Amino acid sequence: MKRPFLRLLPAALALAIVLGAVTAFAAQQPCIVLKSSGAENQYTLRLDAFHSSFESVQFDIIVNRQVEAPKVEWRDDSPAHFQEVRTTSAEGKTTLTVVIDRLRPIANSGSVELADLTFSQPLPASAFSAGAEMVALDKNQDKTVYQQPALKVSGGSAGSGSGGSSGGSLGWEDAVNTVSDGRKGLSLRVGSGETVGQDLFRQAGKEGLLLTLDYGRYSWIFDTAKGVTIPAGRIYYDLSVEELDYRSLSAAVEGSDIAQLETAYTGALPCDGILSWPVGEEHAGKTVYLSYYNENETRLDYRAAVTVTSDGMAELPLSRGGRYVVSLRNVWGAVGTAAPTGPAQATPPESEAEVTVPPEDQLAEPPEPPEPEPSSSLPPEAEEDSGEGGLPGWALPLAGALVLIAGGAAVFFQVRAGKDGGYSI
Repeated sequence: MKRPFLRLLPAALALAIVLGAVTAFAAQQPCIVLKSSGAENQYTLRLDAFHSSFESVQFDIIVNRQVEAPKVEWRDDSPAHFQEVRTTSAEGKTTLTVVIDRLRPIANSGSVELADLTFSQPLPASAFSAGAEMVALDKNQDKTVYQQPALKVSGGSAGSGSGGSSGGSLGWEDAVNTVSDGRKGLSLRVGSGETVGQDLFRQAGKEGLLLTLDYGRYSWIFDTAKGVTIPAGRIYYDLSVEELDYRSLSAAVEGSDIAQLETAYTGALPCDGILSWPVGEEHAGKTVYLSYYNENETRLDYRAAVTVTSDGMAELPLSRGGRYVVSLRNVWGAVGTAAPTGPAQATPPESEAEVTVPPEDQLAEPPEPPEPEPSSSLPPEAEEDSGEGGLPGWALPLAGALVLIAGGAAVFFQVRAGKDGGYSI
């Protein structure tokens, strides 16, 4: 009688180990992201889970049709960087080869927006796929090659149109008229995944209305009476906000952060905006400090000091989308008058100190929590041998070892007996 499953056991164990290693490796893979920006035929290109030691990278994005070379607007267009998107076509497909070489980390905090890519035609999310590999270099030119890098495409590139509900976004007809302190306004409930058409801001601006966008847990308030600026080609705004948890941003404010935020839209806001964000009722009445994460300069730029309301909300004045930190500690020293918000993008207030954000992957791992103290008040010697009716501490391990030895002996003799009887293993 043959038992092939026993012979296959070592191979199965080896396969399990290999699969576990592959899974662990895949979890560390960087991700290429293309996100519809809300402008006509435009995607924002970013890298997520990208190690902060890398200063150079090259990868391909393949379009399943022939397209013209996109217009590229780099987020950091410093002449000190070498960065380009090469376009080649073959067999009915177009390959976009992204090449970036910098003298500092490309992604200081593990995730970075690289550029806006504007195409000459609308392209659905299904048109894109990633190339076979991504090659990254650190400052010592040590190479890391990622096979089959992940590509995530969100939304479809918006085509021409005026926005609003016809363009898949909420618009003027979806808003509700309001009156607050005698002033006319509009209120719009925005659900998960929904965007706001540019027509809502444009028409509200004509009447100088106070526009409230209610996202449930948080809300935006825009005073359109102060002017509305909509750039050409803008169709909608994605003003949803995501919470972050970067150790580097926390370290920059000496661990005093109570909120880290990133808006889905990262450009200039259409008009003056206040983001009402919950920071907790335990902070009611406290002064908190808002700062903007300047990725290009790897620093936190001071923006404003605000007082938390009685219900734990921080009313944050924002002039543009991006990443922000709310902290309990003022790490900038004396600062000037807060800059006005709005699309004019006034110079932020000067401060005494420049607050640098360290690379995320170069920070030491947080220490492991200490082991809990034993519940017994007896000394270790007493716990090992507790006296009457108790077993010494070494008894259970010894008993377990004896059981294993006995079990092993039984298996050995059973296998031996099987061989004598003609079994094959």
